[in-house]
Amino acid sequence: MSLEIPRYPVPIWRLFLKMGGWFVVIGGVILLMFTLISNLALETAKQFEREGRMASAVVTEKYTTESRDSDGDTKTTYWLTLNFVTERKEAVRVTESVGTSAYRRAEVGQPFELLYLASDPERIEATPGSNRRGSRVFQIVALVFGVAWLAGLWKVGGWSVSAVRARRFGKREMARVKEVRRTGVRVNNTPRFRLVWRDSQGREGTSMLRKRADLEPFGRGDEIEIYMGLKTSWWVGDIGERPDYAA
Repeated sequence: MSLEIPRYPVPIWRLFLKMGGWFVVIGGVILLMFTLISNLALETAKQFEREGRMASAVVTEKYTTESRDSDGDTKTTYWLTLNFVTERKEAVRVTESVGTSAYRRAEVGQPFELLYLASDPERIEATPGSNRRGSRVFQIVALVFGVAWLAGLWKVGGWSVSAVRARRFGKREMARVKEVRRTGVRVNNTPRFRLVWRDSQGREGTSMLRKRADLEPFGRGDEIEIYMGLKTSWWVGDIGERPDYAA
């Protein structure tokens, strides 16, 4: 099987994705989700701080439910059914999922202190301040994840820019293949490989991750075309030809 070498420059966005940019994109979506959840929890916490009212409810029922996630692990959810009267003398009955500590301290027939919204009494905090604490946790997680995401964007973006600069301004020369190296990366349970060479400056260069079949035509000592970059060299088979070499 012969590998088709790109005859034209590979666009920078495609290089970005091939160099691991998909993980950066997915990470960005996850970061956005963390940020949105954090903001929602913060807004809810502020609402409870503005119009939250304390009430002494009566526990009428407590029970647990179990479910299984995609990995087959069992998840237990703790529930309390609570009856209370608002400051406007409205009788309210709610069933709320709670944490293990709130569940353990609750006893059927006994009073249970909670916080409810004056504008919507069926929305409660079984543990007053839980939304504020939850928002802080999500903010910390989002901050840590955001730093990691920026580092990934900087790294993969740097590789993409380096490859494009080498193709545009770098010297085009021949290099000899050292080996086809198996990596520890697997996609769909299939290992991925890299073409390894040494350039004229003695630096070792490696190709992007590829299937073994893509690199079958290459063996030790074979010559390949590369573009010389400032810190590394790039294989034409990965980044394509510059326009003046394109057929």
